[in-house]
This record gives sequence, C-alpha cells and structure tokens, in this order.
Amino acid sequence: MYVRPPKAHVSAELARNPIFYVRMPLFRRFWPVLLLALLPLVPLWRCVFLGDAIGPFDQIRQMSPWNGPKPSQPWDVLQADGVLQFYPWRDMVFKAWSHGQPPLWNPYELGGTPLLANSQSAGLYPPHIAMGVLHVPTPLAMTLLAWFHLFWAGLGVYWLARRFGATKEGAVIAGASFQLSAFMLAWTALPSVISTVAWIPWLLGGIKVLCSVSERTSKSMFAAWVVTALSTGMMFLAGHLQFAAYGCLAATFLGAWTLCAEGPRKALVPACLSLFAVMAGFLIAAPQLLPVLNYSQFSHRRNSPTEQGYTAYVAGGIRPFELANLANAYTLGSPRTPVQLGSTTIGAYWPAFEKQGANLAESAVTIGPLVVGLLALLPWRRRQFWCLAALGLIALFLALGTVLNWPLYFFVPGWSATGSPGRIIVLFVMSACVVGGTAVPKEGDSVSKTQRNVAIAAPFLFGLLCLLASQGGASEDMASLASAAFSAAVVPAVVGGLIGSLGIALVILPPLAKYRPALVAFPLLLAWLGYASDIVPSGRPLEIQPATSFDRVAYVNKEWSLHIAAPVIAPPNTAYLLGKHEIAGYDSLLHRDTDALLKDIDGSDPAPPANGNMMFVKPDADEHKLADAGVTAILTRNPDGSVESRSIDGNGRVLSPQGKGEVVEESFSKLVVRATGPGRLVVRDRNMPGWLAKVDGKHVPIEGSLWQEIDLPAGVHTVEFNYVPPGLMAGLAAAFLGWLAILLGLVYWRKAKA
Repeated sequence: MYVRPPKAHVSAELARNPIFYVRMPLFRRFWPVLLLALLPLVPLWRCVFLGDAIGPFDQIRQMSPWNGPKPSQPWDVLQADGVLQFYPWRDMVFKAWSHGQPPLWNPYELGGTPLLANSQSAGLYPPHIAMGVLHVPTPLAMTLLAWFHLFWAGLGVYWLARRFGATKEGAVIAGASFQLSAFMLAWTALPSVISTVAWIPWLLGGIKVLCSVSERTSKSMFAAWVVTALSTGMMFLAGHLQFAAYGCLAATFLGAWTLCAEGPRKALVPACLSLFAVMAGFLIAAPQLLPVLNYSQFSHRRNSPTEQGYTAYVAGGIRPFELANLANAYTLGSPRTPVQLGSTTIGAYWPAFEKQGANLAESAVTIGPLVVGLLALLPWRRRQFWCLAALGLIALFLALGTVLNWPLYFFVPGWSATGSPGRIIVLFVMSACVVGGTAVPKEGDSVSKTQRNVAIAAPFLFGLLCLLASQGGASEDMASLASAAFSAAVVPAVVGGLIGSLGIALVILPPLAKYRPALVAFPLLLAWLGYASDIVPSGRPLEIQPATSFDRVAYVNKEWSLHIAAPVIAPPNTAYLLGKHEIAGYDSLLHRDTDALLKDIDGSDPAPPANGNMMFVKPDADEHKLADAGVTAILTRNPDGSVESRSIDGNGRVLSPQGKGEVVEESFSKLVVRATGPGRLVVRDRNMPGWLAKVDGKHVPIEGSLWQEIDLPAGVHTVEFNYVPPGLMAGLAAAFLGWLAILLGLVYWRKAKA
C-alpha cells in the first residue's frame, strides 16, 4: 500500500523529480487496468502491428471470383462465419451510422431481410454506433472492438474477483486468465459472442454487491445498481441472445445464493433493487430487443420442444473426451495444423470427425495449468466463493448435455431454438478463473505442507492426465490423427505444467515471494505456449466494393462442407462485399416465407446439409421463378474457377405498371423508386411488417404478401418505402425511461455517502 512520505522529503524529491510522486501512486493504483489493457494486444498482434483484419479472409479468398492462393491453414467452417456474416454485417452497421442512418434493413441479401432484427448485427450497440459515427474503417473498427471487449472482459473478472475477496494480484491473474482463455480468443472472429460475454462478469459483480447486505454501503449500492443496469442492457445490445441468457441465468443463481446466505429478513430490499436494475437494463436494450423478438415469431427455426428435439439438442453438448483440453486447448489437435487424410487436407482437430458439428470454439473448456493449481490451493472451508464454484459446476454439467438441460429446454421460452448446450462452458471457465484468483494467499495466510505440495504438483500432473485422457474418445478411423495430436501436445503439456507449478511455487513459497509480481505474466506465457499465437484468424481483408447497380443476381452453388473449402462462387453474404444484391444469403434468423420462396425456386431444400441457415440457389433452380424474384443475371462457377455470367429475361426488382421502373435511392432503411401509373407497382423486395409507403409524399397502403405492391394513379410518381421494424418505437420510449433511471442512479451515486 502506498504511504505518503514526510512533507519535507516530498519537497526535496519534488525539486529533483517533480513528476515522481505524481506518477508512482497512480501506477500503483491502476497497474491492473494497464496490464489487462495491454495483454489482449498480444493475441491480436497481427491486426495491431501488421494491419491484418480479424477473420479467415484467405479461406474465402481462395474461392471464386477471387481465386486467390490456397491458404496454408486448413478450413475451419465456424471461423469462416467471421467473413461470411460478421464482416458484412459490421460494415453495414458502420456505414449506416456514418451517414446518420439507423441500420434497420439489409437490401443486399435474401431479397431483402431485417438487419437490426437479426440480433447479431447489434445495430444499436453503443460501441458500434461510435465506430460508425467516427468513420473508422471496418477492419480497424473490428480490431479495436475485439481489443476493447477482451480488455473489458478481463477487467470485469478482475472486479468480480475483488468482490469475492481476491488480492489485487489474484484478481489480475483471474482477469488475465479469462481474457486470454481459449474460449474468448477462439470466438474473437465471431464478435457478437465476446461482445456479449464481456458484460457478464460486470453483471455478476453488480448483483453480488447489491445482494450482500452486510458489506454494502449507500455509495456502493447506487454504484452497483448502475453497473447492474448498464451491464444488463449492454449484454443484450451486444447481440448474442444465447450468451445473454447465460448471463441472466448466472446472475439469478448468484443473487439467489447470496440472498439466502444473508437471510430471508434481509432479502426483500436487495432483491427489489436487483430486479429494478435488471429491468432498467432491459429497457435500454428494448429498441433492439423488441424488433428481434417480434421478428423471431417468423423464424424458419421456430419450433416447439419435443423429446426428439431434446435428444438432438443434448447431442450437441461437450463429450467427456473433449475435457482433455482442460489444461491445453490443442491437446486434441489444432484446427490450424494441416494434415493429410488421403488426398484431402484437413485440420488436425480430430473431434470434428467424431461428433457432428464439433469445433474447438464450441468446446473451448481450457482453464490452463495455473488456474488448476490455484484451485488445488483453495481453502475450501471458506464459504465465500462456494456460490461461484457451484455455478461453474452447474455450467459444466449443462455443457456436457446432462439431464440438467431438461427443464431449461422444455420450460424456458425459446431455449429449444438455441445452439449447442456446450456453449455454456463459458460460465465454467469464468468461474474457475475467478475462484482460482481468490486462492492467491493474503498476507498472513498460512498453507499446510500437504496442500502446498499438492498445489505445486497439480498443474504438472493434471497436464499429463489430460494428455493421457486425450486418446480415449478416438475411434479406430481417427487413431492416427489422435496419435499425431498426442505427440504434438507432449511438449506444451510438460512445459505448461512446469510453468504452472512454478507459478504456484511463487504464490506460496516464502523464499520466492520477492518474485511474485512476475506471476501476473504467467497467463500470457501459458496462453502463448498453448494456442494464443494462432488461435485468432486474421489476414488481408477482402475489399468491399461499392454497389454500382440495384439489380439482383443469383450465384449458383451446391456444396458446403464442414471439413474442407467447398468449390463455390461468392458464398452467401459475400455478394455484399462485391457490391451485388442477391436472392440467396446467410443469416442466423431467417423468415419462414423467404425459406419457402427459395425452396420453391430450387425445387428442394435451399440449405446445404452442413448449415441450415445458409440459403443457396442450386443448379436445378427454376429460371422463370428466379426472374419472378427480381433476378436479372445468373452467375455460375466453371471447373477452373472462372465465373460465367448470363442475363435472364425479367423486369428486375421494380415492375412498373407502364414499363420498367427505376430505383432512385437505397439505404439501410429506405428505398425510393420512380414509376409510371396507372396500375399496380410491384417492388420485389420482401414485404414484411414495418414497411411504409408514400406516393409523392402521401401515405398509401402496401399490399402483397411476398413482395411490396401498391396501386399508382396515372402519371410519373416518386414512391418512397421506409422500414421501421415493429417494436422499435415502443423500444425507444422504453429506452428513454431506462436511461433516465440510470441517470438518476448516477446522480444519487455521486451524492451518496460512503
């Protein structure tokens, strides 16, 4: 702790070095923030220092029409979404805000589809608005956002660990271990995940303070209320509702546990405060959340819980053999390491061939040897952290697809339509990091000789145990891949275990106490040794070409693969990068009528078996139906990778009563056309609730079920279509109340006494 020196000594030192006594106290106070801000730069080094963009761009660039060189790293189907979905979505959102427009509608994909209401575009998330308003280029903006959310997640875990009694050093180790965890880094290219997860520890910390009556002061109560409300709202605005639901689940569990420990007589006021804070958070997220919930009722994946669906749901959980990655992310093989399987090059992560949909990011259970050693060092009789330990264990059993999923699947609305239950492993990883951070002894704490020896040996022995267990889940067909992964993992397991054991020795052995500050660098050292040097995909970004035409095209594709790069042309959503409008597309939330339209055009399911959210125009598509959908050109891929384009007869997107109409203006919420009446004007953009039309400035009704149709009087007219997603206006009114409540909370926070 910093102690102010005598006044005369300060004066003498100020004469020699006037900034010494200004800088050092600030550094001693804020060094955890500085360190946690610097650490994420290391896994992002290619983007920060070499100008790369986050995402596997080389994997997409090898496809037509770019036909770039084949990349050295193998295909990773999940990471490819960083370019196919998030790169276009983020650019649309930034571009809309740079022009002062809300990003409400995506006119480029699927014949037109909601942009704000797809949730993961996160069009109203404040950091996204800031990037757009400041005109930050999309590749740089995504790097800045990735850095910020990794930093914010680490700082949130630091703050949460401090709330549970961790020392400053222990809390830094917890925060660094989480922000550099395999889970956070593996999902960096799919940014809605880390953007959402980054707010969960802040929410839990706020709930902890609000519900801990015996430890709360008037000032801390208002501060915690504001933090809880803001983190709830930001968590939902960040876009990934599945992980936001995990955050709410964790907050409910932590709040209930803490209130029960305080006693029922003291529970009413903190329970109400917590509930009001969460409600304020929902209010500020309402402008985005309400359109999403409204649009989800039309989802092609909307279903009712069934026993058959539950069986398929839990089958996507983490298999026990995948827990071999607890010590090191690549114990079961690296998806970045190419191996030859016959004449095909694939990734060395062999669980992808043992379980449908298996992916390193989906089962990123790694907590690392240092955290394992700290968990062995815990004084388990101290009940303060039992709730977090219980939360972590429950999350682990949910991730494993156990019976604990049954009530959530059948009784929580919308849960049956979420992705793999294995993703809740993030709560296990976060809880392990926080609980491990609380194990760093405080001054005066004693550790028994037996526990000391067990804790020092635990990282090394656990790494070897995971290494031996890594062979358990491999079938005979995968034996060679599993054996190769085992051989590659031996050195990281041994060295990582030794580093973890050394870290624990620094924690508890008095002769090494003077070297303990170096311990805060161990999470980075272990992450770099295990996976951090290549787990975040990056490359030279694909150039985003401006749209030169309002016409709609169809790229003909057939194949998509989980394991190799398929021979396709402009895979869905990259048409936007090429400045084209297309009838196919790729979205996490698809309208069931759009799905039916493409089924009718293709004469079969437009989605490839490998991905139910990806819509193709297939080789057998009906050209007349494509023309009826506004398509004017069909593009196909030749065997040599070249692209062949041919026109088809049709009137395009706008069919005027008296000849072909003309698109005058298009944005992410508006379409302006010029057409001649009298008669029926048909605009072949998907007609969904929320569209409004004006003819020469006067409102007119929109008819038509699939496309937008209006009746025009005689003469030449300017027709303006504006899209306001259902729920947006009510959401804005709710957000006003939510932000007002938070503002009042801030005022009372400033006025409250400690």
